[in-house]
Amino acid sequence: MKNSKNIWGIIFILGAVWIILGKIGLLPYFSIARIMLTVLLVWMLVDGIKRQNFYKILFSIAFISILYDKVLRITALTPWTVLYAALFGSIGLTMIFQGRRRDRMDENFREQSFQGQGGGTYTAGDIHVSNCFSTASRYINSDEFRMARIENNFGTLSVYFDNAFVPDGVANLRIENAFGLLNLYIPKEWDVQSYDIDRAFGSVNEYGMRTGESGVLLTIHGESNFATVRIYYI
Repeated sequence: MKNSKNIWGIIFILGAVWIILGKIGLLPYFSIARIMLTVLLVWMLVDGIKRQNFYKILFSIAFISILYDKVLRITALTPWTVLYAALFGSIGLTMIFQGRRRDRMDENFREQSFQGQGGGTYTAGDIHVSNCFSTASRYINSDEFRMARIENNFGTLSVYFDNAFVPDGVANLRIENAFGLLNLYIPKEWDVQSYDIDRAFGSVNEYGMRTGESGVLLTIHGESNFATVRIYYI
């Protein structure tokens, strides 16, 4: 948290210096709105590098390039060529490097995996759910649920946890949601922590109220890039 505040402070100081030097003609002058937007994009770039989120990294660079295309003399490439390059580059780099990182993290992760359209039921404790370019529903009917990894790319995926039991009292859910809609249906009796979801032009919305009376803690973390995650407490 302290490092994050320091980074924000440095970025705003640089923005103030830029405004002053621009006014006196030592640097090209840009509007305050453009400089503030640049500050936001630079922060997103730094945060993306820190989290290894290639969507944040490449799209922040793309939008900065669009803002300053005349200065950089790349008007022939903006906006669509730059945006398409950022999109395909983000997808490709994420597939390469995130797959390697996931393999290291899940070296000892024995999972039950099911892919394809329609519906699927899972009964194992460690689960992998994958959906791509389709609409699907998955049902977690496990008596010893511990961990799940959910991947949704360019599709709509609904995952139901209302028949899952967590004997250890703690479960972990990692999501990777890109250009899609992910619906999570979670028992309202569970306590849920969903603060560690990294978002690049994405959103996380919660519906309903949770009571947390069962003593079960579900931790949700991961990424939602150009996508929406909806958490329903049922």
